[in-house]
Amino acid sequence: MILTLLVVTVVAGGALAGVNGLTAPIIAEMEARALQAGLAEVLPSAASFEEVPAEALAGAGAPVQAAWRGVDAEGEPVGVVVQAAPGGYGGPIVMLVGVEPGGTVHRMKILSAAGETPGLGTKATEPAFVEQFLGLSPSIELVRNRPPAGNEVQAVTGATISSQAVLDGVNAALDAARQLQTGR
Repeated sequence: MILTLLVVTVVAGGALAGVNGLTAPIIAEMEARALQAGLAEVLPSAASFEEVPAEALAGAGAPVQAAWRGVDAEGEPVGVVVQAAPGGYGGPIVMLVGVEPGGTVHRMKILSAAGETPGLGTKATEPAFVEQFLGLSPSIELVRNRPPAGNEVQAVTGATISSQAVLDGVNAALDAARQLQTGR
């Protein structure tokens, strides 16, 4: 009986390793394509993107994972895209934030918010909430129970933690973009 279990375990483990070996490159390629599509979506005026070295983001803060400088066809900078992953209610909320040279949010895209509560926390990833950030500059604040004014966004009712996480990610992305664009 022990020998049978050992053989079944070895065969199943080998099969899983083989399937992983076959699908890992395909998954990596699909993720790279999705990232390129996301970069183009949040900074459409860019003809190409240059990844920023990790050491240039050292002082950017914990939510910031990566950044890319967007350049037009002539090689002129048109903005920065920052990937941030602040902690939400049920895990990280991964987002791309396109920042214009003036330091304002051009567009943003939520890539993943799998841990957020369906119907509540996931509302912080919907266009109605996300579009509030467009055109704003640092430091954006979250308001509850009153209409937003100036540099504020309205929190999603019942999803304050998720709303705050998105806000933290956007503010961190704006700070990182400012650091990259101005050197300070």
